[in-house]
Amino acid sequence: MKDLFSQHIRTLQSRYEETLGLLDEEKIHVEAVLLHSGSEHLFWSDDAGVPFIAHAHFNHWVPVNRPEQMVLVQPGEQPIYFQVIADDFWYDRAIDTADWWAAAMQIVPLKKADEVMDHLPAARRIAFIGENTDFAGRMGFPSDLQNEKNLVNRLDFHRSIKTPYEVESIREANVRGLVAHAAAEQAFLAGGSERDIHRAFMAANDVVEHELPYHSIIGLDEKSAILHYQNRRAASGKDSTVLLVDAGYRQNGYASDITRTYARPKIHPVFREVMKRVDALQLELAGQFTVGTPYEDIHRAALSRTMDHLLELEIIRGDREALEEAKVERLFLPHGIGHMLGIQVHDVAGLFKDETGVLVPPKEAFKHLRMTRILEPDMVYTIEPGIYFMPGLLNPERETEKGSFLNWELIDPLLLLGGARFEDNIHITADGPVNLTRLDGAPAA
Repeated sequence: MKDLFSQHIRTLQSRYEETLGLLDEEKIHVEAVLLHSGSEHLFWSDDAGVPFIAHAHFNHWVPVNRPEQMVLVQPGEQPIYFQVIADDFWYDRAIDTADWWAAAMQIVPLKKADEVMDHLPAARRIAFIGENTDFAGRMGFPSDLQNEKNLVNRLDFHRSIKTPYEVESIREANVRGLVAHAAAEQAFLAGGSERDIHRAFMAANDVVEHELPYHSIIGLDEKSAILHYQNRRAASGKDSTVLLVDAGYRQNGYASDITRTYARPKIHPVFREVMKRVDALQLELAGQFTVGTPYEDIHRAALSRTMDHLLELEIIRGDREALEEAKVERLFLPHGIGHMLGIQVHDVAGLFKDETGVLVPPKEAFKHLRMTRILEPDMVYTIEPGIYFMPGLLNPERETEKGSFLNWELIDPLLLLGGARFEDNIHITADGPVNLTRLDGAPAA
């Protein structure tokens, strides 16, 4: 990992130097960039702290999740990490400075963030990137260089292209995430509650809630059809037949985002077949992640194949052309087919036309897409088709023309079971897609 990280830092240094050169041509003069990890915050009207998450542009350079840390990037110079460790008898401020990453940069220890002013180059136009602009103003950074949009847009755009270090970190996050998914499945089969299953997921990798890359979705039965289900019931799951787990792991600041659906042997046979087909569709779509493919094409293929499965299973009935015109399949697959993945789970710049930050919003027909770009080498995406039986979407159609296409006799018992989704993380290469979640070729369930 040490060699990969050193290469990663060299790549970032080159990108920043190129970016500053391009900005200079546009009369936006920036001589250096200071990246700030962020500051701690309290819940409103309370003295309890909000769990801290470092800003992604800082984490791009340093795999440290601590507040008030900074990295200075200067053309032609080794990056400087200002490691702020305050004297504090209330909290543990220690930072694990592992050699595999620390050797790639100069480290300057500070006791207070304000001390950085004693170490910044004099008379230089330094841009500040971070959420604490009050700190930036107090330190004298020009307001026009605080989160300067042209700079940030270009850096966001280039974050879409992952270095080998980043890809390896995401791969490792997948390996660890799958271990936790296996533990969650066993807790489900043992009759655990949603809370029990969540605790088993965390215990498998010895992490606590705020160390996960996002709020894990742990839904039994009908709750598995709520796309971002946030509650975790304490009631026993011994009589439940379906579990959906959408949860990941974080490695070196990089996330995995994995979804699996599990069922007991007594599950409704049509729901079992839905699971099988969604899993197969996920792998089918993953194979379409090739360089030069518009992401929208993959989403369109997902909707078409979902329609095929709904018809073949007789969940819907009718003339194919009429079904497509009514967009019936979107009652069962209402979300976008995936998103970019990296330091942020929903990584940035998915709607960018180019590095200037001009947006290409999704078409109204695909308004939930988080991605409109053409696929390029070394991008990493998720792919997550699903078929859901959502009362909130289906029940309003019972007496409508669209509802006449639905096989209610079959759908009614399936409403109690929720939905099925499978999600893997795909690395796009010049030689084709690499599934970072199933490198061993093993099926999901």
